[in-house]
Amino acid sequence: MTSGDAALLELHGLDKSFAGVRVLKSVDLSVRRGETHALIGQNGSGKSTLIKILSGYHAPDAGRIVMRGAPVPLPLRPGEAAAAGLRFLHQDIGVVRTMTVLENLRIGRFRTSPYGRLLWRSEREAAKAILAQLQLDIDPDMPVRDLPGAERALIGFARASQEMDHARGEALILDEPTAFLPGPSVEKLFAAIREITRRGSAVVFVSHRLDEVMAIADRISILRDGALVETVAKADTNERKLVTAMLGREMDALYPTRPAASGERMLGVEGLTGRIASNVAFTVQKGEIVGLTGLLGMGHDEVPYLLFGAQPAVQGSIAIEGRALAEFTPRKAFEAGMAFLPADRQRQSGVPKATVLENVSMTDGRRFVKHGRLRRDLERSAVETVLELFDVRPPDPDRPLATLSGGNQQKALLGKWLRTKPKVILLHEPTQGVDIGSRKQVLQIIAQAAAAGAAIVVASAEYEELAHTCHRVLIFRRGRIVRELAGNDLTAARIAEQCYLS
Repeated sequence: MTSGDAALLELHGLDKSFAGVRVLKSVDLSVRRGETHALIGQNGSGKSTLIKILSGYHAPDAGRIVMRGAPVPLPLRPGEAAAAGLRFLHQDIGVVRTMTVLENLRIGRFRTSPYGRLLWRSEREAAKAILAQLQLDIDPDMPVRDLPGAERALIGFARASQEMDHARGEALILDEPTAFLPGPSVEKLFAAIREITRRGSAVVFVSHRLDEVMAIADRISILRDGALVETVAKADTNERKLVTAMLGREMDALYPTRPAASGERMLGVEGLTGRIASNVAFTVQKGEIVGLTGLLGMGHDEVPYLLFGAQPAVQGSIAIEGRALAEFTPRKAFEAGMAFLPADRQRQSGVPKATVLENVSMTDGRRFVKHGRLRRDLERSAVETVLELFDVRPPDPDRPLATLSGGNQQKALLGKWLRTKPKVILLHEPTQGVDIGSRKQVLQIIAQAAAAGAAIVVASAEYEELAHTCHRVLIFRRGRIVRELAGNDLTAARIAEQCYLS
């Protein structure tokens, strides 16, 4: 089968509104057998709503879904999407962390003996075969919570894609599947996607990463403000054209101008050692942005958590403005002027069910207490100022954080910390899962914080961003800093080269 065959999945006139706001506007989309069809758009463009309609989480206000030429009954009830041939890997990876790898892969598919007993030996062999297809050498009995994020993501993909009926043709919808994956794991995923489409099914690939979209997609559809504005063949477009279609205008330079560092030391780290990081030492000046990077498992992404006390350090010392921290705890780090924004917004960075107001004000709520009473008017006024300053949309303090798009969540959470005027800001993948427009704003916010005198440490696998926004980038290998790149050496190609050197 090829991408030139007839449509496998068709959407006709899908419409959806929430509280009078129209978030999908008569969307028509056709996905062919044997193709990878990318769906892109800024946060809030309607991508997530579209996926939730396909999965049965939301019912459309109007429109039809057709699969293999036959109408799909709407609204979809539990199990009907899978029966129709629609399978999903959602943005939260779709694995149960408290279960083993085997249980995650085989739950709902367990084979039993005539007496109702689980056939553990054959189930274990089936799990090993699934893992081998993705080149994963993992013990099936290992708890998923003990695996790195990249391997959890690939297991989620295997769970979603196994036992697809390629003879009849099915559609696998992947929502930001590479968000937690380094380069080598992305290639494993892409190889598996190509095998799925080669066998006659289709993949809908939802992503903010336009380089990956251009690498894997056959055709690309762009959503803007709830409407499908264009579907193009990959051969007829490029990243700049896609950005213009997403924004509805030309975008000027993505990366802000680097602020000038002061030359005065703000942060000093000596002998920092954790589970992977070993004897790490570096300094950061006031106004300087220092990047930490390396391949998966090399320890760079552990450093911010060790510095803030979110993970226990075996040894090491930290000094801010020459004053040593007596303890490695979040409270002591915060009191010393440190702020930390982890990569995982849902579990570590924010409280999704709490309101935007509660999330933004939680770092220094005591300042709003006057004479033993919480002055909610002062709290609301301060939060509204933050939302306006960081262009959080909608600027509604009473909305649950989870109802904001990823980019607006990130801006609100950055505002939560920056309103405390920290001396040191620790960031882990600050633009992960953020659309191109919000990404520019997040990078500008980081640059402005540095220009105001903060020392900033960014742990990231986004080589292009590091090259354009950092003053220096430290390369990690086997837990240690092995190279420092700056000046003319600070390019995405040079960072990648140093990361992949053996």
